[in-house]
Amino acid sequence: MLELVVIRGEQELVAVPLERERFRLGRATTNDLALPEPTVSRVQCELVSSPHGWRLIDRSGKGTRLDGALVPEAELKPGARIGCGSLAVLVRLRAEESPPGATLSGRGTDAQPGAQGEEGELVLVGELQGQPLRLELSGAGLSLGADPANDLCAPLPYVSAFHCRLARVGGAWHVQDLGSTNGTWVNGVRVGEARLDAGALLRLGELSLRAEPARPAAAPEDFLGLLSADPAMQPVFELVRRAAPTDETVLVTGESGSGKELVARAIHRLSRRAAGPLVPVNCSAITRELLESELFGHERGAFTGAQARRRGLFEEANGGTLFLDEIGELALDLQAKLLRVLENGEIRPVGSSAPRRVDTRVVAATHRSLLERVRAGAFREDLFFRVQVIEVAIPPLRARPADVPLLAAHFLAAATRHTRPRRLSPAALARLKGYRFPGNVRELKHTVTRAAILSPDDEIGPEHLTFLAPSLADRVAEGRTYSPARTWREIETEALRQALEAADGNQKEAARSLGIARSTLTQRMEKCGLRPGPRPPRDEQA
Repeated sequence: MLELVVIRGEQELVAVPLERERFRLGRATTNDLALPEPTVSRVQCELVSSPHGWRLIDRSGKGTRLDGALVPEAELKPGARIGCGSLAVLVRLRAEESPPGATLSGRGTDAQPGAQGEEGELVLVGELQGQPLRLELSGAGLSLGADPANDLCAPLPYVSAFHCRLARVGGAWHVQDLGSTNGTWVNGVRVGEARLDAGALLRLGELSLRAEPARPAAAPEDFLGLLSADPAMQPVFELVRRAAPTDETVLVTGESGSGKELVARAIHRLSRRAAGPLVPVNCSAITRELLESELFGHERGAFTGAQARRRGLFEEANGGTLFLDEIGELALDLQAKLLRVLENGEIRPVGSSAPRRVDTRVVAATHRSLLERVRAGAFREDLFFRVQVIEVAIPPLRARPADVPLLAAHFLAAATRHTRPRRLSPAALARLKGYRFPGNVRELKHTVTRAAILSPDDEIGPEHLTFLAPSLADRVAEGRTYSPARTWREIETEALRQALEAADGNQKEAARSLGIARSTLTQRMEKCGLRPGPRPPRDEQA
């Protein structure tokens, strides 16, 4: 298999696989390879595959320079060099197919492609919305785009909903554009697909990421019940250490199943309130009518069935910490009362006319974007700024791949502590590493526990591991890969329709199968023109 290598001098910029039967080069961004070189024609040349090999056909009308000579058409072989002003495009065998000792140009130069090393040794670093970003590449790959269904959501200007995908091809990482509007750029070259080497600069819209060799894996750490061996969790641990001794409100953010309650418990245990109670409450699991009484308590006779005075959770947590899980689900009137408690340290039980003082620290958590809730009018802006004094953002499990084998071994030991020991086969462990885990650590725990129960052997094989269906981002990326003529909206609409059909119209089940929140599913349905509700039986359809 051939590849095209764009070089400046003897510096390699990007390597692009030559897989299509017709491949165009030129200055225009509509080419398969867009070269940032003003002396190159909009469409400089076309590379055409035939049973006899590859041929270069000039499309500029002025001739294309091949190995130093202007040609209208010529045979293309490994080692050939296409001149493009200050740039050159080298034709060579793919790195894994090159003979030992082969150099970049095939002419004895010392320039070599960027090294990647073994799987998991490449990371993307940059900045997203003012926050440092570190994304380790591992497993089956990941998708990037402005849509929340992506592994990395980058809601930035000029970033398409499903912009590009990173995947391992052979022994190297490749970036593949998913039909984005503004293109995917590697080292200033717009590409449809290209190899991503250490040192490369990847740009999509206003997001720039640099590929760097990963640091050596850290030693496993048990941070107050939070197990991790991945460097991505170290900033979380450091922030917990700094935030815990204060009495300020902490907001823990992260996807469902990522370990938000464990972080809240760690904050409590490191605080001056460790001797006091930690009282957790899930704001989404209690009806709005009962939640006020649960939080603030009530007086006798305050409502039907209130036969005695009852302390609320704020009073129960007095001197300790109250953990408000899924704070984004609070009703607006309760948000106003919560704000008053945070500002004044006073609660007013239901049916009481006198406030009561409490000394309770609040740690809140949410899997939603509270800022989006504020913009939608569903969350008070003043409460948002009050609870987000310190934010601890937990990366999803797919962004911390070094934790997968560590946590899998931990959960397997826990699941078999009363039975005979089990172990994961290398193939099973590889399958776990290659899965994206939309349910995060909670899903990994259930997957390993289920496998330990169902496997009849001491060694658990990949056939005993069951996962959720592919996510929405995976389905869109796969659809763009194999059906490039279809738009991402068409593919997304079909994926949503199939998930709803499989769930008989149950949006909660459909969202779970796609690895997205139900609110996200509703938004995507509206944009794709899909109506809620079960589909009619087939014999009733026209």
